[in-house]
Amino acid sequence: MKNMKRNIFLVPFVAVLALMIVGFASASLANSVHVEFNGQEIGLNDDLTSFAGDVVPVRVTFTAGEDSKDVKIEVSIYDGRDDVAASTERFNTVAGKTYTKLLSLRLPNDFDSELNEMTLSVDIYDADHNTNDYSEDYKLSMQRESYTLKILSVDYSSKVSAGNVFPVSVVVKNMGYNRMDDTYVVVSIPGLGVSARGYVGDLIPLEDYSNYDDEEDSMFQTVYLKVPAGVDEGVYELKVEVYNDESSSSVTKLISVSGSESSMVLAAIKNQDLRAGETVTYDLVIVNSADDIKVFDIKTVSGDVLSVSVPSVITVGPDASETVSITVKADEDAAIGTYTFSVDVDGKQTVFGANVVGGSASTSGVALTVILVIVFVVLLIVLAVLLTKKEKPMEEVETSYY
Repeated sequence: MKNMKRNIFLVPFVAVLALMIVGFASASLANSVHVEFNGQEIGLNDDLTSFAGDVVPVRVTFTAGEDSKDVKIEVSIYDGRDDVAASTERFNTVAGKTYTKLLSLRLPNDFDSELNEMTLSVDIYDADHNTNDYSEDYKLSMQRESYTLKILSVDYSSKVSAGNVFPVSVVVKNMGYNRMDDTYVVVSIPGLGVSARGYVGDLIPLEDYSNYDDEEDSMFQTVYLKVPAGVDEGVYELKVEVYNDESSSSVTKLISVSGSESSMVLAAIKNQDLRAGETVTYDLVIVNSADDIKVFDIKTVSGDVLSVSVPSVITVGPDASETVSITVKADEDAAIGTYTFSVDVDGKQTVFGANVVGGSASTSGVALTVILVIVFVVLLIVLAVLLTKKEKPMEEVETSYY
């Protein structure tokens, strides 16, 4: 009877102890975790599909199993090549309270097949390594859009002058699953009302070279745009758009437009003949049409055969011009041929040519002198022979007379 009473007494104690053990075992950093991907709740056995390149929201909701500090939620996607991730700032949790955080992920957009299997990893953790963190993987599928154009790069000069024509080079890629025919690129400065269009051509599906011959999934095109003269100086938007009947894409850049150029560099003669060792002079005219004095930096670039010298700095008054003398000397042993050199005046480059047409003048003079001496000696010898022949007959006549 005593044993029975003792057992009856122990039953509540064991039950309470069991509940405490279960409670301790179940206590963790995050309980009742719910994950929404792109607005739809996802389970461990689900397989949601999204489209490549999309920016999708990921909402994570959980109930705190214990008080904790410096908690973070991290979501990431890995498809075997690309890895994208996002995480929250640190925050504290109170046991029993429910928390929700919204993050966003930009899905990868460069893969070969129409569908790509991915893993969405969700981790909830804090700085305490003894805490039972939450870490689960969810299955996702990523699908490429049927028709998608992407501008990979835009190359242009960020500073241009009014009245000038400048090139804009654009690289376009077909990121969709289908062929993109008759693709065009348009470059414009809406604030100035100017635009220019170029034909890109047909773009095959991404990296699908097996079904298409001599075609590419990306193309390079250069469009030339003219800035009207007399426009206001300032920074304008440069818009680049690619399109065809199925899709379009655009990007916006900035470009600085300055007033019309107030200086010119003119060369009267750009090519001259000279001999090895000889020195010639070229004239370069620098015109300053501005209302103030300008100082120009001058630099030269030449090869080993020519020695080029110019003043390093020149000052030109307002609405005036100056002539710069460029001295060019060919080496003594310069071979016959055409050589080029350039003169740079504040970024404006002028190319000149120097044609070496013969050996050095000193060598030619020595050779000419030797030839003249030889000719002179030969003439003296001939003259002496002739005189000798004329004297002999006169002596014979005198002898026979007497």
